[in-house]
Amino acid sequence: MSTHDLRHKGAGVLGAVLALVVCWLLVATPSALAQSAAIQPPATPAAEYQLSLVREGNTLAMGGVLPGEPAREAILAALRAVEPDIGIMDMSEVRDGTSEPFAAAATLAATLVMKLKPGAVLIEGGSLSIEGRPDGDMSRAAIASALASLPAGLALQRVALALPVAKPFTQTIRRDGDRLILEGVASSEDDRAAIAEAARTAAPGLPLTDRMTLADGAPAGVDRAAVARLAALVAGRLQAGVARLSDATLSVEGQAADRSGYVAAQRALREALPTGVTLGAVAIRAPVVAPYRWFIDKGPEGILVQGYVPSEEAHAAAKAAIAGQFGALRLRDNLEIAEGAPDGFGDAVAAAVKQLALLPRGRVNLDNRSIAVTGDVPSAVYANAARAALRRLAPEGWAFSETITAPVAVTAPPVTVAPAAPPVRASVDTCSPKISEEMAAGGIVFQFGRETMRPDSIARLRRIAAIMKGCPDVRFSIEGHTDSDGNPEQNVDLSLRRAQAVVGLLIRQGIEAGRLLAEGHGESRPLVANDSAANKARNRRIEFVTR
Repeated sequence: MSTHDLRHKGAGVLGAVLALVVCWLLVATPSALAQSAAIQPPATPAAEYQLSLVREGNTLAMGGVLPGEPAREAILAALRAVEPDIGIMDMSEVRDGTSEPFAAAATLAATLVMKLKPGAVLIEGGSLSIEGRPDGDMSRAAIASALASLPAGLALQRVALALPVAKPFTQTIRRDGDRLILEGVASSEDDRAAIAEAARTAAPGLPLTDRMTLADGAPAGVDRAAVARLAALVAGRLQAGVARLSDATLSVEGQAADRSGYVAAQRALREALPTGVTLGAVAIRAPVVAPYRWFIDKGPEGILVQGYVPSEEAHAAAKAAIAGQFGALRLRDNLEIAEGAPDGFGDAVAAAVKQLALLPRGRVNLDNRSIAVTGDVPSAVYANAARAALRRLAPEGWAFSETITAPVAVTAPPVTVAPAAPPVRASVDTCSPKISEEMAAGGIVFQFGRETMRPDSIARLRRIAAIMKGCPDVRFSIEGHTDSDGNPEQNVDLSLRRAQAVVGLLIRQGIEAGRLLAEGHGESRPLVANDSAANKARNRRIEFVTR
């Protein structure tokens, strides 16, 4: 058995391979079988040499008519060079004659078949046929390269290559600088085109590089284009990061580009997950802000808490502390997730809530590592007691200040006083017309699809901030609206980001943050029908609503 290497001959596998080889030889090489019946054939013409190689798992069957023992040994050596432990069932025969071109083609066939799992390669005279499944992308590329430059005298007759099987079946969208990179596998060229188009539609401002390859093994019931749309939307809100679909599980990691992007990405993953997909690990780091500010305010309308918290856990802890002290009061929660919190922030929040509970009405501000309390109390005695208690509650290592006011005792005889100052509504009536007049002159205009304002709009907002300073008791809702173009969920996100941009600029102009609330309504509240370019322009707007 010096020329027949029979390794790993399990009965089931060997029988299957033998049947496959016999069928291959009966169909593809009838002349070879006819020649094997001859007892002492004459020298075989080069055109009648044949080689069939069939691989199934770790077993390979070799048959055909070869031009001499050296050719057979060269083929066996080529097979073992790729996989030394391959089980080879050699049923080939050797005929008199030589054919250097055939020997080169046979060695190529041995190299090709070892890149298939399963598969078969047939050399018959001057033609080559190959079919099967390449063992991965590298094997597919190597086969394509070899078939593109065949030895002289060898022609390609038939190619039937299946796609490799990808396990797991992955699809990734990665944010890399100012572009998105699409990687992984698709089940067909149509699938690949649909995925890429969905990603481009979801992030129109970012160029997309498509590096996907084709493979079999896609899980059923997953709308991969819908996943690409969501992944591109999320990745587009990251400064850097990746959204990865592995079979039917979507995971995301990265650094949010800004606060609005962090909120939008988290909300999209909660609300827009495609059917058939489960959410895996989500590790989106919040943006870093400075200075790090937080405040809690107690007034006639209840409790308002606004500013930054470093995590969802910190957010939940703050809400629990507030509920424990003010459970009966209405809570307006405007907290946002952002990194950059100073050491001891959680303890400072807990102390601030307790400090506010000592005051009938007041406010506690955290600004980096300082805590400031302002409020009104009913008497001087109450004020003295409150000051002492507030100082005891102040977190260690934080600068503390307080401004507690109490009514001044009146000892002089009663005198006639001027009428009380007009109510807050008078200030509303004073501010609102002036703001409306400013807005009527041109409104607030943004760059297409972004929250960046034009210079003339920034100047207008500065004038509006000056008006707001003249009515310090009036609070405003800054409401963003869009037209009906585009995705409704993205429109809500865009309108909110634009409203937040307006609030941010007003705060930088000296307007107290507690007076401002940003809201985004998307396309849900049009002024007019979205049936023309002019009407759509009217619906894209910012509104200042007193509250």
